[in-house]
Amino acid sequence: MTYGNEDALVAFAIERLLSSGEEWRALVRDLVMQWPDAAVFDLPYALVAAAAAIEDNFRGKGVASEAAERGYKLAALLSMDIYAMELAGMARNTARDFHAYWQIDPFFEQL
Repeated sequence: MTYGNEDALVAFAIERLLSSGEEWRALVRDLVMQWPDAAVFDLPYALVAAAAAIEDNFRGKGVASEAAERGYKLAALLSMDIYAMELAGMARNTARDFHAYWQIDPFFEQL
């Protein structure tokens, strides 16, 4: 991951997680679409980094706490997709590789 790419992924995730609407639902799908050449583990990393940044900057309960929790959950679920891809012998090098797996398990495409 390049530092510019890392910053962009994390900033995008923070923005979506803290949005007042339901934009967070398309976050993973949009990360894949906007950064298809990102390394597969860059995405869960960005989600965890975004959640940690939200926790560090917006202490307490409420919207920020819920946003951070969502970020951690999305990262965990996306990591499980990577593991399932490994078990299935599927390519898992770049973000675009999620598209093939989501044909089997469309959770993130339908979220």
